[in-house]
Order: sequence, then structure tokens, then C-alpha cells
Amino acid sequence: MKFLPAQTLLCFPFILLLSQSSLAANPAHGKDLHNANCQSCHTSLMDGNPDLIYTRPDRRVNSLAGLKSQVTRCKTTVGVSWPDDQVEDVVEYLNTSFYKLK
Repeated sequence: MKFLPAQTLLCFPFILLLSQSSLAANPAHGKDLHNANCQSCHTSLMDGNPDLIYTRPDRRVNSLAGLKSQVTRCKTTVGVSWPDDQVEDVVEYLNTSFYKLK
């Protein structure tokens, strides 16, 4: 089948939509990654309340860039090899659950 220019233009929005949805961060996956790799250390650091690391008054993270940087530092410290999309999933989970940064 040979595509004509008009047919190609009609397909473009669908291709764009599919590519954007595959790039969107997945906070549910981020939660799974976080719970499997971060929870025990944070529990230890925060005397049994791992969420306190995100909600304490003197928290270090105050921007999305700072959150991504902190997640990247922690993954390196722990030794997990998350690719960028998994880092984004964890950032999205933490931001929607705790930080609410814009």
C-alpha cells in the first residue's frame, strides 16, 4: 500500500500520541521501584518512618530538577542501574505522592 501525503498527515497525530504516551512517566512503576530499592534505607534513616524523609520540614528537595538529582544520587549510592525512564518514574511517584512540585 502506498501512502499519499494526505494519508500520512492523517496518521501523524496518532503516531505523535503513541510516542508521547510511551514517554510519560509511570508513577505506579516508580512506586514499585522505590519500595523495592529505597524503602529499607529510608526506614533506617528516619527511625522507622520512611516517608518522613520526604515530608520533614528541613527536606533538601525544593524543585523538580533537585528531585531528579537526588533520585539519581540515591540510585548511584544504592547501586541500582535504572535507566532514565525508570528514574523519571520514581521522580513522578515521589512528586505526586509527596512533593507536589511544579
